[in-house]
Amino acid sequence: MANHSDKRYTDEGEKDYEILSIQVRPDLYRAFRRCVWMTVHETGMSILDIHNEMIEELLRHKQC
Repeated sequence: MANHSDKRYTDEGEKDYEILSIQVRPDLYRAFRRCVWMTVHETGMSILDIHNEMIEELLRHKQC
């Protein structure tokens, strides 16, 4: 059973996630957080799903 206090797990089940830690300028950090929260409120998606989608889009854009 998933430990829901552990942010590596979601309500969908026991999906393990890696932590990606990056350092950015404060203005980029604020813009990113604002973008994530706007997307949460517009779509109802989870923060984890949004983070994964954003990384996937970045990697596709960079053709990685």
